Amino acid sequence: MRPFFFGASKAPLFGVHHPPKGPGRGQGVVLCPPFGQEYLRTHRALLQLAERLAALGFDVMRFDYFGCGDSAGEDREGRLDVWLQNTEAAIEEAEALCGSPRVGLVGVRLGAALAAQAWARRDSPGPLVLWDPVLDGPRYLEALRSDHEVWMRERARVRPATPRDPHQRLGFPLPEPLRAQIAALALRALAARVRSGALLVETDGGESPVASTTPLMEASLEVARVPGPPVWRRDEGDGMSASLVPLAAIDRIADWLGAQSR
Repeated sequence: MRPFFFGASKAPLFGVHHPPKGPGRGQGVVLCPPFGQEYLRTHRALLQLAERLAALGFDVMRFDYFGCGDSAGEDREGRLDVWLQNTEAAIEEAEALCGSPRVGLVGVRLGAALAAQAWARRDSPGPLVLWDPVLDGPRYLEALRSDHEVWMRERARVRPATPRDPHQRLGFPLPEPLRAQIAALALRALAARVRSGALLVETDGGESPVASTTPLMEASLEVARVPGPPVWRRDEGDGMSASLVPLAAIDRIADWLGAQSR
């Protein structure tokens, strides 16, 4: 595992390269993380997925978007269009690392929406995995708002004077430009971008299945349903269970990507 910075020198992005363990396939995989608390909750799962894929011979790259994690920028500067550019920069970096233009993408939640858009822009894309993707922006924003209200009520029991920030969700800024871009995410608009060669991973206990209710999605993607609960929905009060790794999802994704590269 090798941490490094890449991209523009004035706004470097943080990345981590997991080189193949043993003979390499000459293929790369970029992992696109979610946003906010979901980023924190899925961090260990994505690390374990990266190690699993590296053991299968892939060059795997994890990275942080601009304004997130260890990348440059303030957290209030986050924008979907910028994060899409970051995703494309990560793909280019992965191509250089593996020495091949065949780079797959695995996106989780909001990262899946970004991965789908980046994948659709490529002439000869590698495999694509959408893990519990955010495909309905308004619904996602409403869920964030609801979860944030519950969190604030619980905090008020301990800190009655806790101020309310209308531009924050679960401890992370959600500025109006980012909110507007997320609100514009639409199921059919994103689904139309996805061609064959993609896997949709749906976790039991997550949002209602999109493939079964949207023929356009079902016609384009292979669907895998895995046991829950969704790792991205774990609450702080879950204690040690919040750090459990979703092995069923990781196994399904790794097996599918391995089969796609043969």
